[in-house]
Amino acid sequence: VNVFENPNYVAFCDLHQYISCSKVLTSKYSQGFGVIGDILGEKHFLNMPNCLYGILYYLIYLTLDTVHQNPTVTKLKFTLSASSLVMCLYLGYILAFILRDLCLVCFATYMINVCLAIPAFTNYYNLCQRQLSTKEKRK
Repeated sequence: VNVFENPNYVAFCDLHQYISCSKVLTSKYSQGFGVIGDILGEKHFLNMPNCLYGILYYLIYLTLDTVHQNPTVTKLKFTLSASSLVMCLYLGYILAFILRDLCLVCFATYMINVCLAIPAFTNYYNLCQRQLSTKEKRK
């Protein structure tokens, strides 16, 4: 927030010309993933800061962790994790090849998403294996 209000603001993670959170936060890609504004307009309510999408993602994921683990929850967590990894690849590409920057907070977020995806993918794989073995037992 301070980076938008104060042009002299330096984020705690601005360590070097090429290691900067501020560069990311002030880019067009920091809102609506850089595409929602182009498609729906800059003032559209979905063209919000990416961090708000992240907060929503983590809240949904945390909520799913607190409910009884059943096949539907396992599939939802797999889908959420897969989509977050796709977004990490997209935003990581923009970070490295378009902005030519390294954002430590962004990188940490990518690592958190990978760590969340590992058990989600494992649980989904195990679910698929159980469903296959159940089908084979019925034959």
